[in-house]
Amino acid sequence: MLEDPKTFLESLQKAREGFSKVNPETLKAFANLNETALNPGTLDRKTKTLMCIAIAIATRCEYCIAARTAQAVQAGATREELMETASVGLLMGGSLSMGPIITLFVDTVNMLTQKTDQ
Repeated sequence: MLEDPKTFLESLQKAREGFSKVNPETLKAFANLNETALNPGTLDRKTKTLMCIAIAIATRCEYCIAARTAQAVQAGATREELMETASVGLLMGGSLSMGPIITLFVDTVNMLTQKTDQ
């Protein structure tokens, strides 16, 4: 399990940079897919990013949880919106999404929103 969301996010950025040097076309294609999927349409970017978080919690993707939570905060998601999104992820992921997964999510939210009361 990821222990420190901040350290993870920094190492993820370094890994992307390193991968880009080896295979820039693959990373460019993935980045293009990411941007295309999250571009505002009927749903805004924040809503789509919150959807990504719910899916990440349901599928127990630690990396996705940390990265998409950071993106949601950047897109303007509030702490309350993030917590409500987690409820949907837990609904779909069941008991396997509890424990370390929800702990990672709450730790990431706390780090990004500068609150540690929950």
